[in-house]
Amino acid sequence: MSWDCLGELGMHAYLRDMDEVYAPIIRAKLQDPLGERSVELEFLADTGFRGGVLIPLKTYVELGLSLFEEPGAMGETAVGIRVRLRASKALVEVNGLKIPCTAYTVLNVRRPLLGRQVLSETGLLYQPPKLLKLPILRGE
Repeated sequence: MSWDCLGELGMHAYLRDMDEVYAPIIRAKLQDPLGERSVELEFLADTGFRGGVLIPLKTYVELGLSLFEEPGAMGETAVGIRVRLRASKALVEVNGLKIPCTAYTVLNVRRPLLGRQVLSETGLLYQPPKLLKLPILRGE
């Protein structure tokens, strides 16, 4: 499934012009494993992240995910720094499809990420726009 047809499916996914990068954004509901607490988030689809979701610590705490924690995991940032992550079972609902996954958090996470563990279940395929618009710089 390509990003072009998501609107036809009623899915809340789109490309957002973030400094002309066209980031793939997916609006989804994140729930605790029991489905008792939930929050709707705009996730950045991150094909470089093999996990389920990476969320800010505040969201992790609000959902009570610390009650469902698994043994800690180690992660590696995009620049190669190893960090200890908190990990919990969670559910992500995308277009009516509930996907069990692992939710990770660590200090200073600013943007929720949707990783390959969830993306592979949705069948989404990222195809960036064929035409990229560049800003026109005007002299003052």
